[in-house]
Amino acid sequence: MIRTVGFFPEQPAQWGIKHDESIHRFVRKSGESDENEIAAYLVNGVDIFSEMGAEVDVLSADRIVIPGGASLKTDGEWVWRYDLPHYVTEYHLALPEGFLRRIRDLNYTVPQLDEDTLFTILQEVTGIDFRNQ
Repeated sequence: MIRTVGFFPEQPAQWGIKHDESIHRFVRKSGESDENEIAAYLVNGVDIFSEMGAEVDVLSADRIVIPGGASLKTDGEWVWRYDLPHYVTEYHLALPEGFLRRIRDLNYTVPQLDEDTLFTILQEVTGIDFRNQ
């Protein structure tokens, strides 16, 4: 079963993925000691869907725009939004312990995934069979 991270009610584009807790609950004053490596892992996640629009940073008073922010990435077990590394580095967003453990166990290297696996993950997360579109 695919797990999701980085989907919050404040974000307008959610792919139907519900997250009951506010992003504000996960903001911290400082990040993990390996925050840069964690952010790099998130950036290097495998793209499973690219969103052409831009998302606004929901925590910024300056309304910073993040191109493609609602796009989806994966590592085969977790799915996250393209804008998650921004929130991790800018606001030291806390991530689930299970996800951090996986990132560290993989030595910050996202595994390669075949196309069939990516379509299966995308269908599980969105409920849409993109292979038959």
